[in-house]
Amino acid sequence: MDKVIFLIDNGHGTRKYTRGKCSPDRRIYEGEWNREFAAMLKERLDSVGVQSILLVPEEKDIPLKSRVERANTITSNMKAAGIDTVLISIHINAAASDDKYHNASGWTVWISGNASKKSRELSKIFADNAVEMGLTGNRAILPTGYWAASLYILKNTVCPAILCENMFMDNIGDEEFLLSEEGKKRLIDLYENSILEYMQIYDYKS
Repeated sequence: MDKVIFLIDNGHGTRKYTRGKCSPDRRIYEGEWNREFAAMLKERLDSVGVQSILLVPEEKDIPLKSRVERANTITSNMKAAGIDTVLISIHINAAASDDKYHNASGWTVWISGNASKKSRELSKIFADNAVEMGLTGNRAILPTGYWAASLYILKNTVCPAILCENMFMDNIGDEEFLLSEEGKKRLIDLYENSILEYMQIYDYKS
């Protein structure tokens, strides 16, 4: 297959539906930031001719099972049309849920323990670019570049899948970065550059 569509999964709902997923000062609600960023990412990908789909256009928090079913249905339909799919799940990290600021900072990427070769390759590309762009904060840089965990959205999707934790909303410096236009732009650059590099490896056409 020489074509690919990226499924952009924005985790969690808006403040109306998902209470508690926010920074200590309530300036960031994760579900809302994720949606704004997902829309920005789609717009950037559209501008360079890369196809993408917003997996969760709703404001409410769609259950993980439903999000996985959506991704797998799209993947099945696209496969029948000769098109590959890749899922990228967008989140913001937090060191705790105690309404206090903490020291943990930086960007990380995650895969499941049963991750495919393509998932590992994409996550390594993201991780390497994040290091080069100085986005990893005080997170440990693993030899692989990525972290692995049994996360439902990653473990149960049938297409290559990664989950990105975009800094820490309970770190003061990271919070300011996430709220700034420059910070969002740098993260969008990370995603665009990594996606285009991945597409080159597999000779995907825009």
